[in-house]
Amino acid sequence: MAHPTLEDVAARAGVSRALVSLVMRGSPKVGPERREAVLRAARELGYRPNMMARGLASGRTGMIGVLLSDLHDPWFAAVHDGLADEAARRGVRLLLATGRGGPARERAALDDLLDLRPDGVVLAGPKTSAADIERAAAGCPVTVVGRQVRSDRVDCVTGDGAAAVERALGYLSDLGHRRVACLDVGPRPSPLRRACPDGAVVAGPDELWRPAEAPTAVLALGDTTGTAALTALLRAGRRVPEEISLIVHGDPPGARDAGVTTVASPPAELGREAAAVLLDRIGDGASARTRRITVPPLLTERGTTR
Repeated sequence: MAHPTLEDVAARAGVSRALVSLVMRGSPKVGPERREAVLRAARELGYRPNMMARGLASGRTGMIGVLLSDLHDPWFAAVHDGLADEAARRGVRLLLATGRGGPARERAALDDLLDLRPDGVVLAGPKTSAADIERAAAGCPVTVVGRQVRSDRVDCVTGDGAAAVERALGYLSDLGHRRVACLDVGPRPSPLRRACPDGAVVAGPDELWRPAEAPTAVLALGDTTGTAALTALLRAGRRVPEEISLIVHGDPPGARDAGVTTVASPPAELGREAAAVLLDRIGDGASARTRRITVPPLLTERGTTR
């Protein structure tokens, strides 16, 4: 059977097509009895509004595109949760795509999203070039999460890594730690190194016990580093937190179950902010001022610090 149309709903309810259209748009001009008759007919027929056609008529689709760089990374899943919560609160639907962690695939996925004519697009942790992001912003509002893009028409929502490091070091200092190592084992040096004290950064877990005075606490710069740090400490027979405390910047998989103390800007909050910023820009139009939102870090104390 073909998809039910407005005409089908009108015939079932015994009203005009124009009245059905008013009901579907939520117009207050329709009385409660006739509104209920139309909605009952729509339910009985299984009618669903044609969002694409509505978008062509109104200039808005009620949908925003979301491009997640890597669906396998829990950070992106949490960002999506925040986006979805805010979108639902504002009555907007999400079109989801993933770049599967590569710039070329991201460009293709972004083009696919733009072909669907969303009202705007959120790019979470994009690896594609600034030029590609600027090109997308020429066609619709764009908000980037987790990365700064220099553009006068791209809004950005990021965490505050430097504040997270400062918060973690202050917390460890309050616990009495005076010898703290900042561990970084990622494939590329973490930009958070700049926020660590001079001489505190070590590039491998083995270096944690080479100095004459080994550190009493470790701040791991990133999820991957955090997992490597905990594994190395346990293999070396170091009791955590009795002998050495550990904080991870980020939220590695299993951190909550393993009782790992973490510090980071909550990714779900980044997602909520990104959706809000994008939807505000969609409502305000291209004249809205470009926004740079920084979400402060949250330190979650668990069982790896003492």
